[in-house]
Amino acid sequence: MRRVIHALVLVCLLLGTIAPAALGAPTAPAASAVDWLRTQQQADGGFAGFSGASDPGVTVDAALAFAAAGIDPDLVAVAGQSIIDFLRARADQYSTTTAGAAKLILAAVASGLNPRDFGGIDLVARLEAHLDPATGLFDPQIFVHAYGMLALAAAGVPVPPAAIDAVTAAQAADGGWAFTGDPAPGAADSNTTAIVIQALAAAGERTSPAIDRGLGYLRAAQTDDGSFVYQVGAETPAVGDANSTALAIQALLAAGERRDSPTVQSALAALTRFQSESGALRYRDDVPGDNLLATVQAVPALALQPLPIAAQPGFGRATARERAMQPAAPKAGCVYYAETGHNLCAGFRSYWIEYGGLAVYGYPITEEFVENGRTVQYFERARFEWHPGVWPERYDVLLGLVGNEVTADRRGEVPFQPVDARAQAGCLYFAETQHSLCGGFNSYWQRFGGLAVFGYPISEEFVENGRTVQYFERARFEWHPGVTPAHYDVLGGLLGAELLSAGERAQR
Repeated sequence: MRRVIHALVLVCLLLGTIAPAALGAPTAPAASAVDWLRTQQQADGGFAGFSGASDPGVTVDAALAFAAAGIDPDLVAVAGQSIIDFLRARADQYSTTTAGAAKLILAAVASGLNPRDFGGIDLVARLEAHLDPATGLFDPQIFVHAYGMLALAAAGVPVPPAAIDAVTAAQAADGGWAFTGDPAPGAADSNTTAIVIQALAAAGERTSPAIDRGLGYLRAAQTDDGSFVYQVGAETPAVGDANSTALAIQALLAAGERRDSPTVQSALAALTRFQSESGALRYRDDVPGDNLLATVQAVPALALQPLPIAAQPGFGRATARERAMQPAAPKAGCVYYAETGHNLCAGFRSYWIEYGGLAVYGYPITEEFVENGRTVQYFERARFEWHPGVWPERYDVLLGLVGNEVTADRRGEVPFQPVDARAQAGCLYFAETQHSLCGGFNSYWQRFGGLAVFGYPISEEFVENGRTVQYFERARFEWHPGVTPAHYDVLGGLLGAELLSAGERAQR
């Protein structure tokens, strides 16, 4: 039990409740864990600490977890508030401590952002101001000092030799490091030792004898089932926990241990045994239940990424559209579609239900967001736009000209060339765009929305990808013989989805 208390104290400090390099694709357990983490995000964009309120320290750990799993933390949001929004808003206050400044630097770097201008704060300068020239320490507690070293290395700043000397001087005879820096026998713990090993490796000391001795302590902390205990000799029999096991895996990798080594593989197997069907991890077997702190700590290890975690290409450039595309939690007063993970609310919901629904528009594939100064929402086959006061009878909703947009560079093709008016049975001719509308496409257009929903035709019928189609200002009709006779065998093309996909490719 003593070891559990020590571990909780260690976590508390970094959460702020006591004191104010990519290695591969994420594994299935890591992906399952971050899926669960999404359900834990609070309305302000943060993640809860022990009090139940969003906590900057836990939120930083969540940011590192998502980044390690290949997900830009700035795209993980609830009600428009992302992890990065939450951290930026609290950067000034949280970065007043060594732990806060260091952890924010790690989160900023992992998210592809500038740690020298995060929420208007130069986090590196704040961290450097904590270095005591007399002792070489960023903080008297070695665990926090090691985080300072990690943060400087992540920011591309050389770690002062005095800081390296200070941490190596605090190493105990058994090879471990204690949270407080006490080198007395039995004081060391696996968590502090694992963080120090990662810090030394990040500082360019990977071949240091201190790391070798530290690895010896960690190996003594590994149990027969592959998990790691918090403190060697603290419990009989030894009982491992998820947090200690995850940190040990990261330390082993940082020190150069092969990911397919028996030590790493047995530790990974043990870590995944702490995972429940929900995707979350429990702290240890005698402390059952999904544990947020254990889960955020475990994900980088499951993804085989030691600290500091490097940003993946494209991180740090999140747009409002990209944020809106991320899976969302159900909102009160809205209809939530688990098929796509998005909500449909207010006037957009009313319009969708009254003027075509699923068959015409498809499921929502974004949340509402502001694009080009207009509140919009994308659906598989359409884009809804809110134009206040323009059409109250239709909830002030107009449909975006998605057909025009996806064919903007095709107007020189033959099917898009104007045609002359000619009398044809079952056809309409539109002088506005100089195109005809015939047969089943004409019947579908008139019955299921007409001009307001689909707009004018902007092409003639033609064969595209083996399918008879016709483009309209707001839609693409596709003929699928025998699929839906009640709708004249017409299905709407997935233009909303195609526009979003094209936007993602343009961002890349």
